[in-house]
Amino acid sequence: MTDRIWEDLLSEQDKQVITKAGYDKEGASSWESRGMGENPMVLVIDMQRLIVGENVPILDAVEEYRTAMGDIAWDAIEHIDPFLDFAREQGLPVTYTRVVPSSYDDPDHPDLDIVDPVAPEEGDTVVDKSYASAFYGTDLLSRLVRGGHDSVIIAGNSTSGCVRATAVDAKQNGFSVVLPQECIFDRIEASHKIGLLDLWMKYAEVLETESVEEWVETL
Repeated sequence: MTDRIWEDLLSEQDKQVITKAGYDKEGASSWESRGMGENPMVLVIDMQRLIVGENVPILDAVEEYRTAMGDIAWDAIEHIDPFLDFAREQGLPVTYTRVVPSSYDDPDHPDLDIVDPVAPEEGDTVVDKSYASAFYGTDLLSRLVRGGHDSVIIAGNSTSGCVRATAVDAKQNGFSVVLPQECIFDRIEASHKIGLLDLWMKYAEVLETESVEEWVETL
């Protein structure tokens, strides 16, 4: 990737380890940790009202929902929205997840709705989940297999939580993982940067969204 947003977190020794051990080129050496695939599905993780909140600073957003991310989420939406339009134009299937916390008795509660700017369109799929990974306790794996998909492009949140868990499970199930970095977010900046660094080193291609689109256009 051309813009490593985690650079400021690394010591000089960290940078040398990454370079000398070949993570720049190969990722983790114990398995084929990176790859792009040829038939991706787009996964949009948990873009719901109780997580996104209002388009206000996060410290104001948490006054309404403790889990809301406010302007952090809305900054990402500015990238996710056009990327989803692009993906649909290219014929990529788009699957959404909704986390349904145990504290909600009604799975149709408005708090759990996916926010309008990135809401599902006709032909998209919505998968409800109860845990971090989009794979755990859902039929996502069978959907990927039935569709002949070899990779997933993940957008949404949070980098250190549900995105990470989904990316790791995708890799462990044999799928390549691609992360358009502007389309992913977390409430804590350090968690976001470290999460992307860890995923890049071990499990995923982390690229600028423009680079992901250029790859999709070659498929």
